[in-house]
Amino acid sequence: MNAPPLDLTADIVGGWLQLPGSASAELMGSVGFGFLCVDQQHGLIGDDALFPMLQALDATGTPAVVRVTGNEPSAIGRALDRGAAAVIVPLVDTAEEAARAVEACHYPPRGGRSYGPTRAAWSPGRPDPKCIVMVETVAAVEALPEIAAVDGLDAVFVGPSDLALSSGRLPRAQDDADYEQMLRKVVAGCRDRDLPVGIYCGTPAHVHRFRELGFTFFALQSEAAILRAAALALLTEAREDGRPSTP
Repeated sequence: MNAPPLDLTADIVGGWLQLPGSASAELMGSVGFGFLCVDQQHGLIGDDALFPMLQALDATGTPAVVRVTGNEPSAIGRALDRGAAAVIVPLVDTAEEAARAVEACHYPPRGGRSYGPTRAAWSPGRPDPKCIVMVETVAAVEALPEIAAVDGLDAVFVGPSDLALSSGRLPRAQDDADYEQMLRKVVAGCRDRDLPVGIYCGTPAHVHRFRELGFTFFALQSEAAILRAAALALLTEAREDGRPSTP
């Protein structure tokens, strides 16, 4: 089963994968997320684990997005050769860096991606991969109009924790008015270019809040965070004295 095309304008809620393993990928894919992001930047997922995880997601009909390790043609090409529907490229601060990411996603004459008849070539008719760049610094917010204008860019994705750190806040200090103004600036810049804009969300409440600000797609917390939180809750409930487990 091939996953359907990835539509980032459709108010979709995705999930996140940090742990290597096709079984956990298939389990998360069976839930019904609009997409799942396989995180090679901050997850524990190497190239050898990536391939079977993408196969598992295809089997569930879930579009697979890969957050690559960096804005490097080799990292982007390996994810796309293995069958990713899209890549998320971290720490893009300028239009020039965004253009470099786009070029790495496409074969000539559109881009500079090297061709290899691997998994991406085994299924004729696969849609062209999407290039999503991360806005996660104050510098990127300031450069957003130029980033959003890059030809061939498919979407912008906000990393809220790194954006908070870049602006002198704690990673979870995302609820003050000044921080919200930065998010509004990103949304406005993307809207001016009819560009989808997504954001990572630690809770469903964040999804609702960011949807009201104009974001068009969302990624919920990782399977690792979900598993750990559930395990801590069960252990706390099972203890006779109800004492919370030490994090």
